[in-house]
Amino acid sequence: MPSITWKGDLRMRITDQVMNATARKAGVPVNLSLVDYLKKSSKNSLKDMFGVENSANPAQKSSYEKLEKKAEELSQNAQLFLAEGQDSMFAKAKESGDNEELCSRIEELLSSYNDTLKALKPNSSPLDDYYRQMLKDAAEENSEALKAAGITVGKDGILHVDKNKLKEADVDSLEKLFGSSGTFSEKAAFLGEQIADHAGANALSYSSRYNADGNSYAALGNKYDIWG
Repeated sequence: MPSITWKGDLRMRITDQVMNATARKAGVPVNLSLVDYLKKSSKNSLKDMFGVENSANPAQKSSYEKLEKKAEELSQNAQLFLAEGQDSMFAKAKESGDNEELCSRIEELLSSYNDTLKALKPNSSPLDDYYRQMLKDAAEENSEALKAAGITVGKDGILHVDKNKLKEADVDSLEKLFGSSGTFSEKAAFLGEQIADHAGANALSYSSRYNADGNSYAALGNKYDIWG
């Protein structure tokens, strides 16, 4: 079983089974192997995995702070679509017969998805690559339903919206795609939260230097309770 090691006795083992179990608990199926991404790296240090280094880096800190903000917005916007019953935006749209506000919320969700995907691009750690691919997969697996609502998935994963076609879509089909019975918003909310945590930890790490025995890496590693 692959392991990730760094200076000192501290070790971390990451397996597909642990990641999948955590994701399933959140109701989000995971089809991509984190271990596969880690194998692509020629090194196996925690520094390489999280994208941190042993010196302060203001530019990288700023990049991760931007990512954290965008990912938090993605999670918050996606969670709005998971409400059920009369409190849901879908129920309100059906009651009023007007889907203008619903479409506006969808556009905001898609915009925050795109912003998060773009904010991940400047960073090149295996975890950044992993989260970027998971976001792309969330859209790709819903590509046909998105297309029917006027939303196309670009080769780079960016979502493009035909606002007129979106407004013409019936509320039931939009609820099936973006509501709690679908997977897009649920995955976006889950991934947004995880990416924000990841970015916040990295922004903090780039604010200061680490000591030689990797104690600050250990503190950073504890941030990632997604692995149990």
